[in-house]
Amino acid sequence: MGKLSQKRQAFTEQYIRESAYAAVLEVLKKYGLEKLTIQRVAASAGIGTGTLYNYFKDKDALLVYTTVRLFDQIRHQQREAVEAARTPVKKLYALLEATFTFFSRNIVYFRFLDQAQVYCKIDMAVKHDHVNREKLLMSSIIQKGAEDGLFKAVNPKKAADFFQRAMVGTLCMAPELGDFDPKREAASLLKMFRVYLSPSNG
Repeated sequence: MGKLSQKRQAFTEQYIRESAYAAVLEVLKKYGLEKLTIQRVAASAGIGTGTLYNYFKDKDALLVYTTVRLFDQIRHQQREAVEAARTPVKKLYALLEATFTFFSRNIVYFRFLDQAQVYCKIDMAVKHDHVNREKLLMSSIIQKGAEDGLFKAVNPKKAADFFQRAMVGTLCMAPELGDFDPKREAASLLKMFRVYLSPSNG
């Protein structure tokens, strides 16, 4: 196969997968999880059902791909937010706010995906990669803050693990209570982080 053919094939695959991703979100929002089918997704994406089956063997495969793409978007927005902030404290807040805002805007999809128990169907290596990417970003902020004398000297990896669990706990619990404000939740969790990281608590 020539290079041009390979590029065309890669482009086609990316186009179909991205079209399917957008279509899954659209079908979930319009019809709900129970009425999500390969046929509906294909029709929404404007591609043939047979073509879609070439890339996704069933509904579970579509949902897994959609979940991973949502995770990809979260990681991208986290990194962009952190890079735009100037100080370690502001970077921690930016990471929290970006995460909570994305979750809040896409909560309807996350609820459907949780209902379908998609997370347990994702390849373990993929799950570890996403968790570790977030943890690495957080630990690098903590490390920099300690080097600048803004945070006490802690094990950045262990601190990031603790903070990550706190962040996930907030995402799991707060929306069930109704009023979820990403900025308020980010500020509240940041306050706890700063108490833990304060040099005066060393």
